[in-house]
Amino acid sequence: MTRRERIGVGGMHCATCSETIADAVEALDGVSEASANYATDDATVEYDPGEVSLSAIYEAIESAGYDPTLERRTIEIVGMHCTNCSETVEDALDSLPGVVRADVNYATDEATVEYNPETFSLDTAYEAIEDSGYEPVRETDGDDSTEDAGESPAERELRKQRRLVIGGGVLTAPFIYLMATMVTPLPRPESLFGVDFGIIEFAIATALMATLGREFLVGAYKATRNRTANMDTLVAVGTSAGYLFSTAVLVFSLPAGLYFEAVAFILWFITVGNWLEARSKAQASDALKELLQMEAEEATVIRDGEEVTVPLSEVEVGDRMKVRPGERIPTDGVVRDGQSAVDESMLTGESVPVEKSPRRRGRRVDGQRERRPHRRGDESRLRYRHPANRPPGEGSPVATARHPASGGHRQRLLRPRGVD
Repeated sequence: MTRRERIGVGGMHCATCSETIADAVEALDGVSEASANYATDDATVEYDPGEVSLSAIYEAIESAGYDPTLERRTIEIVGMHCTNCSETVEDALDSLPGVVRADVNYATDEATVEYNPETFSLDTAYEAIEDSGYEPVRETDGDDSTEDAGESPAERELRKQRRLVIGGGVLTAPFIYLMATMVTPLPRPESLFGVDFGIIEFAIATALMATLGREFLVGAYKATRNRTANMDTLVAVGTSAGYLFSTAVLVFSLPAGLYFEAVAFILWFITVGNWLEARSKAQASDALKELLQMEAEEATVIRDGEEVTVPLSEVEVGDRMKVRPGERIPTDGVVRDGQSAVDESMLTGESVPVEKSPRRRGRRVDGQRERRPHRRGDESRLRYRHPANRPPGEGSPVATARHPASGGHRQRLLRPRGVD
């Protein structure tokens, strides 16, 4: 099955440019036809996605010396618990028309997609994620003035898992006595208020399967439909086997024991694990939010000999900024004049302010100085520490900086990272 892709290309100036791009793309196996038009700055490619990827086509155009149009978007996703989950979503996104590259990180609950804006559809991406068994956070969700407004996906998942743990704990509590009768002289009740205790166990286990077990059963069904298996599959198979076997024993009076209590404890213990995982993610999400909130919103820039306060987004490389005592340093830069002590704990973990002189960097100052930025505000190291602001597939690299306490020797500063 062939797919037709229209790609915007920058840098073409003549017919030779068009021919160069067409030849580079047609040289790829799986490309049946390619053409480029320098007048409209675009290229049209017909290819078999089973033999060649859109990413390879983009690389061929870039290797020829031109710039294919590429945009990037981050989609938040709820419900991922392991690497297999992220791989399932990643495969679903990679198969969509217009997707050049997709990188999914279950630790940050995010998918970063690089795509061709000519053919990519965000609604189609949402549907692909949902068909994979997970819940994308749609952009329109943030416009609703509901209880969830302002909450991150990690916080919503934490609230959901907390309710399941509490409700499941209440339903599982009666089985504690039954488990105790297996290892203690306590008598096992045969009935309660004239109702056979097996019926009561069945009712409680059914309630647990309909609440705690529902998430695992739905996840296992969607995984099976996608021809894969995940943790939900394991839990669903184990608990369903115990539940159905015990139900058959109860209904047909078979000479065997009941395992409703095992089903109950398996579901509840795993739900507790999911709650602990959600709590860790929520705490990490809050920490990242606090980190980004520490970024300055404005900068004092010296232009034409006068001090002007401008939004951080308007600071350009080469501007001269003035940083007063107690202020946050708006963006990365090089000290040109003055000397001060800087709190750079959020970058290095060092709690003691570090003395800074010309050509050294930091985040907060004690003493006035001037500096010239070498990055724009949206490219600072502080903002780059957030996983959503890094390119797909790129972890947290190791940066180097001059540290005054080291006598000018280069030291390695590690940026925190999620699980990739």
